[in-house]
Amino acid sequence: MNEQQFLAQWTNESPMYDAWGDFVTSTICSKLESKGKNLSSYLKQNPTHRVKDSISLLDKAFYRANKNYDNPYDDIEDKVGCRFVVLLVEQIKEITDIITNESSWNYKECRHFHSEREKEPLLFTYQSVHYVVRTKSEITHNNVVIAPNTPCEIQIRTLLQHAYAELTHDAVYKAKTLVEPEVHRTVAKSMALIETTDDFFSDVNNKLTGSISENLNFQQELDELYLKYIGLNSISAQKSSIVVLDEFDYIINEDLISKLIKFLDKESYLSEVIRNGVNENPFYSQSVIIFVYYLIKKKKNTLLHDWPLSHKILEKLAVDTGVSLDTH
Repeated sequence: MNEQQFLAQWTNESPMYDAWGDFVTSTICSKLESKGKNLSSYLKQNPTHRVKDSISLLDKAFYRANKNYDNPYDDIEDKVGCRFVVLLVEQIKEITDIITNESSWNYKECRHFHSEREKEPLLFTYQSVHYVVRTKSEITHNNVVIAPNTPCEIQIRTLLQHAYAELTHDAVYKAKTLVEPEVHRTVAKSMALIETTDDFFSDVNNKLTGSISENLNFQQELDELYLKYIGLNSISAQKSSIVVLDEFDYIINEDLISKLIKFLDKESYLSEVIRNGVNENPFYSQSVIIFVYYLIKKKKNTLLHDWPLSHKILEKLAVDTGVSLDTH
């Protein structure tokens, strides 16, 4: 195939590749949303697909010194591609699970930084996860027929890996002058720092989301108790609720919800107290108030010792329950 034939075929098929890239991107986004992910916060870059322009495609097919394609049109697998940028390394796994379990395509893992680290543990360089997915059979998307075996490249990176790739791709590997060895050395050092920082980010996230209350969905359980006993929907957890649950995380266990149910049944007057207080104090609109009432009645000394908010809140709630906060 010569350049003219290559370009003619590409001109004819580029709308098909455009439709396939859109299908791949929208499918992954849809699966993420079905798993409860808020794409605007989960993805750190708009995951639109991109079709190669004809000039760069011809250059890659016929003029790259390090490329030697037997059949350049079929062998180039990134004629269309999409990229997913996330904050945390473990989120890459969530996207790769979607890719490898999707029934619409066949997939091939082209590179994975975990494997490359194992092969070259002392090398600090470009890190990313690349897949190529190909249609299993003919499909129609956006009124365009997509032929079987049409490829699309998917890149998945953390935000820091993406920043590194953007710098090295544009400033180093596309440089029009010879890049000094010291520049390459600095780039390698930056990747070592990025790899370390990605690990730190993951550690911090695991500690923030690994609390007992999170694992037991304690906030959701409190919200359901609030609706059942107060007859109102709790407002979404505010900073005050999060601070209280975090401070008393060591008290929360699998039996606590059943204890709270018995507590509310016994102290039935509290339901009306909370309803009456909703318009006076926003704390009454948060389901965590049930937990705090329980602590006042059952674990007063612990509550007073570790209470993280203003004591004015406790004083009011103690009056509601008829409990003195005096420890003497």
